[in-house]
Amino acid sequence: MARAEARRAPDPGVVRRLGELLRARTRLQMRPRNLEIIERVAERRAAERGSPTDAYLEHVILSHDTAELEPFIAEVTVGETHFFRGPPQFEALRNEIVPSLLHKRRKERVVTALSAGCSTGEEPYSLAIVLREAAMNDGFRVEVTGVDLNPRSLQKAESARYSAWSLRDVPEVVRRMYFRTEGDVWHLSEDVRRLVRFRRFGLTEGPLVNVFPKGFDLILCQNVLYYLEPDARPEVIASLAAALAPGGVLMFGPVDHAGDVPGCRTVHVGEVVVYERFGPVSVPPSSPRGRRYARLSIPPAPLPALRVEGTVVPPIAVATPPPAAPEPAPEPSATSAPPSLASTAPSLASAFAHADAGNLEGALAELEALLEEEPEEPRAHLLEGLLLVELGGFEAALDAFRRCVYLDPSMMLAHAGAAVAGLRLGRSDLVERHAARLRALTVARGKSVDAPIEGWDGMTVGRLLRLFRDTEIQ
Repeated sequence: MARAEARRAPDPGVVRRLGELLRARTRLQMRPRNLEIIERVAERRAAERGSPTDAYLEHVILSHDTAELEPFIAEVTVGETHFFRGPPQFEALRNEIVPSLLHKRRKERVVTALSAGCSTGEEPYSLAIVLREAAMNDGFRVEVTGVDLNPRSLQKAESARYSAWSLRDVPEVVRRMYFRTEGDVWHLSEDVRRLVRFRRFGLTEGPLVNVFPKGFDLILCQNVLYYLEPDARPEVIASLAAALAPGGVLMFGPVDHAGDVPGCRTVHVGEVVVYERFGPVSVPPSSPRGRRYARLSIPPAPLPALRVEGTVVPPIAVATPPPAAPEPAPEPSATSAPPSLASTAPSLASAFAHADAGNLEGALAELEALLEEEPEEPRAHLLEGLLLVELGGFEAALDAFRRCVYLDPSMMLAHAGAAVAGLRLGRSDLVERHAARLRALTVARGKSVDAPIEGWDGMTVGRLLRLFRDTEIQ
């Protein structure tokens, strides 16, 4: 009887209570998938102890047993990562950010970096490789630190043993230089491993400067903020900024929305935005979350027309391809009213429906809710960018397109949208960069310049490239 009861699904209310306890400890948002993870872990650990699942959960909740909470924290904080994740970010690091930092630190001959939310170590090791290659001939000492809340991830990071999947963006020449293989396992070289140290630390546990008072020249915190409660984000941003040494640089991930960073000025390095420390920073109190799109409530300025060879080209259309295989809505019964868009769970299909109906603000609100649940869904960022272009929010649109191509570099429409946004902003460098990627994607797919850009009716790669080359902003 006890064995059968242990296998029974736990009470959802008890699962939610443990979720609240974990949220209070970590300040991570407890989304439905987190609760599913908690339920799965609880069932497994209760079975190992021969205990009913609900009774085991009650024990963990009431005792606040740290040893029992750790497995749950470890499971809900597992993050997907790989070496050199985000080619634009590492291109900016190699070509401009790291050389600039080395010049600033030429007297000290030491450069330090932090990977905040380092997961299983691929990011700090990637940083170490970039810094080592830039500094090895100049007598610099390189020190990289990785911090994460998940002790299981840190244990893997310390081992520096990875699968081929973690090296999927690593060129063959770099693999041969820095890794050796044993069967299916890739071992990182000791020359890189010795440059990196790891420490367990949660970004919401307090100011980083209390742990690292000397500060860092470079901090990467990529795609971490999105998973935190909204009122925790300003505190973490300020903590990271305060942990920068004077002149240090802070970089967030494309799916994070940092806004203004205290004590830092915004610097554009190509299409990448970084923050350079120049003034004092204090960690602010928690603040309520505001709407990301509140600034769009004012009537936007009309889009300027584009004129190419005497022909006016309309702005980029919002009618993008629908999401793959959306589930059909259920037929309403004779006794019930048809469901409204607002009553359904946030989904890409619902955002498209709002956009097709002309309700762009409603579509953006739907996307905001969806991206809170699925921040790494590239099509949602793509639609967000297209809607923002339509509303005249070109800077915000550019950010959305960047996040999309970061998550899926093959999205031709996102590159096209980024180039259009760059054109409206007068950023010829962005126009050329994304036009070049459109050309490269066309060649890689064995298509001609007459190939259509899926999602933009009537537009071909060649026509779009001519538009970028010949257009004047009216």
